[in-house]
Amino acid sequence: MLDLKMTNHAEIRRQQRGFRKADIDVLVALGEPCGHDGYRIPRRAAQDEIQRLKARIRQIERLSQSIAIVQGESVITLHHGENRKANDRRRKGGKNAGN
Repeated sequence: MLDLKMTNHAEIRRQQRGFRKADIDVLVALGEPCGHDGYRIPRRAAQDEIQRLKARIRQIERLSQSIAIVQGESVITLHHGENRKANDRRRKGGKNAGN
């Protein structure tokens, strides 16, 4: 969490209005200044962030169980490790099966 302190008033309103403590960090981090001291996440900015996170999730799912071998500052090799898709190809004797 950011180093913002909650006033008693803000803490009461947060609870009354169903905001979580972590919501404040998101509002300040992604929000654009509004009014004098406020932060607001415009709908377009929210949609852009959601798309960015969805793409990141797809990437993580695709790379699950993959391995990068690194020595110093060099990538030596990459492989799928225990990736189910790669193992299915090996069992079927398909493309890149390693036969």
